[in-house]
Amino acid sequence: MTGPGLPPGFLNGVRIIDFSWYAVGPWGPRMLAPYGAEIIHIEPPHQPDDHRFDFRPARGINAKDQKVWAEEGSPPFYTGPYWNQLHNGKLAICLNTRHPEGMRLLHELIKKSDALVENFSGNVLDSWDLTWENLLKLNPALTYLSTAGFGHKGPWGGFRTFGPSAQAGSGLTYTSGLPGREPAGWGYSHMDIAGGWIGGLGLIMGLLQAKRTGKGVRVDYAVTEAAMALLGPYFLDFQVNGRGTDRPDFPPGNHSEWPGVAPHNTYRCAGIDRQGQDWWVFIAAETQEQFEALCDVMNKPELLTDPRFATNEARVKNQDVLDEIISTWTAPRRRYEVQDVLQSVGVIAVAVQGAEDRVDYDPQLRHREIYPVIQHPEIGEFEIEAFPPKMSRTPANNHLRSPLIREHTDYVFGELLGMSEKEIGEYREQGII
Repeated sequence: MTGPGLPPGFLNGVRIIDFSWYAVGPWGPRMLAPYGAEIIHIEPPHQPDDHRFDFRPARGINAKDQKVWAEEGSPPFYTGPYWNQLHNGKLAICLNTRHPEGMRLLHELIKKSDALVENFSGNVLDSWDLTWENLLKLNPALTYLSTAGFGHKGPWGGFRTFGPSAQAGSGLTYTSGLPGREPAGWGYSHMDIAGGWIGGLGLIMGLLQAKRTGKGVRVDYAVTEAAMALLGPYFLDFQVNGRGTDRPDFPPGNHSEWPGVAPHNTYRCAGIDRQGQDWWVFIAAETQEQFEALCDVMNKPELLTDPRFATNEARVKNQDVLDEIISTWTAPRRRYEVQDVLQSVGVIAVAVQGAEDRVDYDPQLRHREIYPVIQHPEIGEFEIEAFPPKMSRTPANNHLRSPLIREHTDYVFGELLGMSEKEIGEYREQGII
């Protein structure tokens, strides 16, 4: 059975119970939505998901207003950018799992589903008496994905984390910044997004294994371990050379260390953006041929015979001087001009773009239709980020929208669980659904 409004796709018939919230958890099931998976997102009746609001959590709203808004379906519940992205294509219900009848309904949903996803801290499901053993009793073929900063096992298994703290705990934070300066970190919640996608891969692998074997699969996923996949060279540098990340010449900035390549940096260009910031372009010459082409475009043939730049090894040793020479050439030129002329001769060069460039200008994104226009019953027409992979036989449906509060109550509790309209009304009055 396919839920109401879901697109046809090769994942039709796959049903996922989604207890995820914030950013890292919702991405996993969200990856499956464009291909027809039925994802039932569950919220407490009087505590809507924080991301429904305009990027501001609901904690500052009093309980009375929360209850009224939840019952009336007020527009503030649909304006959150993260909500519209992270829960695009999902179904939505409310369920009070603290009430015995609410827990009974959850048990029935588990029996009818293929997977359960959550990113609670600690062992919340265990406290609900939904241990892995008990989940298997309800559904022997269930895939259970738990996402946490440090996973659910081990001495740090119960720690509370979110994206930036997972970055710090993994070692990722120490790797970003300018040489000789304090680490800059990786910006806002990098591991919430990258970590969420890796969690989605774990969900897919669990579903595949359960389908092939008929046996349930528990996927205990730690976001900090996913971040470690980005740190292999740094671990190897410590193991082989004894060099830690806390040292005077570290982080490396935009220079390439493994392998050492020069030039490899960003260079200031002519013009400023809307916020008054300089424009930049990234340039790298990975081969001697590319460096020769760069020198030709810059009309600097003398660099090829200069012993400081004649070989890549020499260029790496003298890259600060080389960077000054390249910066002098790029400074009076526009970033896209530099990008296009260098790309035309095989040199790696890409304009450094901000969000406004990606949204308002980037012709590559427009060509790939990455910003489809969708219709929302409460907030009207707007663009949303499409699911990036382009599959030839099973294209993603990128025109889905996020669900309204309780939008799929009748379908889930009526069609799936067989409750009558009277029962649904009574349960709602009691605050169970």
